[in-house]
Amino acid sequence: RCSVEDCNCRAQNRGLCWKHGGYTRCTVEGCTKRAKSRGICCKHGGGTRCKHGGGTRCKHGGCSKIAVSHGLCWAHGGGKRCLVETCQKPAYERNGNLCAEHCALRNQPPAQATNY
Repeated sequence: RCSVEDCNCRAQNRGLCWKHGGYTRCTVEGCTKRAKSRGICCKHGGGTRCKHGGGTRCKHGGCSKIAVSHGLCWAHGGGKRCLVETCQKPAYERNGNLCAEHCALRNQPPAQATNY
């Protein structure tokens, strides 16, 4: 466990969790980020690297974008779409299956009623 009082996180290095500085710093001069692998942070080339050139490519003819679902990229129909019938923008479950625009509209406070 982390040696900082009231912290129950698992110690990573020097008796501290990563939140309290228990990690190896990037060895590039002037960088204060955490080292991911080979002693360097992601910005300087640390971390895992894909060995096969990236994810599956879109199967739509001539498209080289990454496929999101059903072998297609967002532009060619892969992924979920907004629940609003007239909207074809990409949607995410975290937004209630609405696009960013309709999610923002849903989260706005109701307009003030005005008496005329």
